[in-house]
Amino acid sequence: MWIVQSVAKRTRNSGWRGYFLIGCVAILALLLAGTSWFAWRSSVERAAADDRLDQTLGVLHATDQLRTAALQQIRGGRGFLLTGNRSFLTPHLEGVQGSEAALARLAGLVAENPTQLSRIEALRTDLAQLGAVIGFIIEDTERGRESDALRVMRNGSDRDAIEAIMRTLEEIESTERAALASRKATALQCAIENEQYQYMLAVIGLLLLSLSILATIHVRKALDREKAARRELKRLATTDPLTSLPNRRAFMDALDRSLSQVEGDPDGKFSLAIFDIDHFKRINDRFGHPAGDEVIKEVGARALAALREDDLVGRIGGEEFGVILPRANLEVARTACERLRDAIAGTPVKHGDAIIPFTASIGIADHQDGDDIDHLMARADAALYEAKTGGRNQVRLAA
Repeated sequence: MWIVQSVAKRTRNSGWRGYFLIGCVAILALLLAGTSWFAWRSSVERAAADDRLDQTLGVLHATDQLRTAALQQIRGGRGFLLTGNRSFLTPHLEGVQGSEAALARLAGLVAENPTQLSRIEALRTDLAQLGAVIGFIIEDTERGRESDALRVMRNGSDRDAIEAIMRTLEEIESTERAALASRKATALQCAIENEQYQYMLAVIGLLLLSLSILATIHVRKALDREKAARRELKRLATTDPLTSLPNRRAFMDALDRSLSQVEGDPDGKFSLAIFDIDHFKRINDRFGHPAGDEVIKEVGARALAALREDDLVGRIGGEEFGVILPRANLEVARTACERLRDAIAGTPVKHGDAIIPFTASIGIADHQDGDDIDHLMARADAALYEAKTGGRNQVRLAA
């Protein structure tokens, strides 16, 4: 835009040259828009051709299965008639089942084409006729009336039915092939037009040099915005939106890193504290969820203010928080958590006209040899449970 503005300023003093440059910029903009349109159109047609190819291949596969299954019915019925061997009934039954499955699949593939659907109905009728004829042959053979079965076979009823089926299948295949050829031709024409347009655009490529500078600037800005967006997404993925503390995922990653750091250090130690708000459900029920959210936010803020700078506090559940206390044994951790408990219980929260008092119960476990995350969390949870059952608003140490 600044190019146009600059040229416009010059136009007042430069006469037709300024207008010519403005016209060139406008033409280049239209050509670039045309490039996108031609490429989009070609892509759409190519995708449509690919879809049509998949459709046609599916139809041809289904028609081939249906053709094979219909012939299998005839071979099974005639084989049973001519040999009396009941093993021929197995392929006959398989052919019946295969015909039904293939016909259903074919109907689904051509469901949007009324002409093809009418052919499907014709196929259904012809298959029923074929099934009836073969059924008569098998039934007469089973009852010892081979002469009647031979007469049915010789009058060509099954042959007429199978020929009708084959003709309909060929019509379906021909229609699908024609549709595929038409779609391919359209896609090819679009590709040719797109290529021709690209050649035309290449001829005036030198005029795009000035715009490429602007594009580079925009790309750089876009990359900067993308980096900022990625940083923001990463922050959102690891931050609890209510308290702005690390969420459970980020907290567990930090706990895993703490375990890794102390594994190879004989003098390494840290403690884990888990605390939650006492009777939080009562707060929600009595004052409402917005008030409960306000209490959670305040607890997070008081925890940050009360703990040491190196301590990491995160929200790991609804009203549950976790604290990693580096280089802290149980006594150091107890002191820090008592300070935390006092800070949380210190002042009620005002929400509207309501004054909401609240406290927290805290369980602490120090890292011991062989501890993994699950074991350490379980020990801290057990200590938290003791604090809850022991009267709440207190700190308990894991055994």
